[in-house]
Amino acid sequence: MKKRFSLMAIAVLTVLALTLSVGYAAETKEVIKWTGQYWAPSTMPYGPFDENYAGLNAMYKLWSKWVEDATGGRLQINWVEAGSVFPVTAADQEVGKGTLPIAASSGLYYRGRFPEGDIESGGVFFWRSESEAYEAYYKYGLWEAINELYAEKNLVFFPIHGDSLNGVGVTFDASGIDSIKGKKIRAVGIQGDYIALLGGSPVAIPLGETYMALKLGTADGWVAATGLLESLKYKEVTKGFVLEPKPSSTVVNIIINKDAFKALPQDIQDTLMKESRYAGFAAATTWRNQCNWSLEQAQKSYGLKVYTWSEEDQTKARKLVIDKLWPKMAKASPGSAKLMDIIYKQARDYGRVQ
Repeated sequence: MKKRFSLMAIAVLTVLALTLSVGYAAETKEVIKWTGQYWAPSTMPYGPFDENYAGLNAMYKLWSKWVEDATGGRLQINWVEAGSVFPVTAADQEVGKGTLPIAASSGLYYRGRFPEGDIESGGVFFWRSESEAYEAYYKYGLWEAINELYAEKNLVFFPIHGDSLNGVGVTFDASGIDSIKGKKIRAVGIQGDYIALLGGSPVAIPLGETYMALKLGTADGWVAATGLLESLKYKEVTKGFVLEPKPSSTVVNIIINKDAFKALPQDIQDTLMKESRYAGFAAATTWRNQCNWSLEQAQKSYGLKVYTWSEEDQTKARKLVIDKLWPKMAKASPGSAKLMDIIYKQARDYGRVQ
């Protein structure tokens, strides 16, 4: 009897010890806190969009909230304003060397040393919808191919889908393709090449400075999303918006220092690599909703005119881009050639190129 009691006692104590040790381990798991920098100016709440859903940075807030939830609170990210730690155009360099472990960024900002960024961001006329962009990244292998290139910069790359209503905001009549000729248009990266191809003069200035440039006449327009009409008040200095043809939906990114990423617990690394794609795609809703609402409000309150070019002009624009810009992107670097092979493969599957 005593022997049986002793065995039972030992069993109970063993279970209790294991329970306490598991509970203790769960309670003492390290909380990792990172600081990251935005690339776009923050926006005050407006319309139906509160502080978590207003402005471009809402995409990153949603992604960060997913990270915190998916890791049980073990990885938390605090964001600081664009340019407060380093210029947004240097995000790849600064995060790569560890100035910050993470940044919200865009490949369009450092195309001079990373021409593949033009392709990462969606180029011009790559996709007709954000679902096609997602398909390119995860069915056709674009994400893996781009991550190999970022690894050479000591970075890990995660796309954030914008699903932007992109086009050309203007201070002049823009009823057709010829209206762009001679105009100074704020555009960066491959979007600037698109404007130049149409006969315009691309001006590379930050989004936060574009309002004043439009007001002073140092810029006649801008290439970006309709969401900026409200979030950055461009509606006050913009008379019209070329909605069709839509040059791109613009994929932006999260870049993480590779050493910082490898220092994360393995389960957190696995979660980010396997599941970030879903949060990155869901983030598109925050910006697309703002784009739709802002365009409607600018039309109602400010008389913004929306332009849809004729089918002839849209076809002409697309042909110019596919014939001239796509080959240019492919020749920019060996990495670009590999990425453009993926873009051409998808476009051929959809019957858009031969």
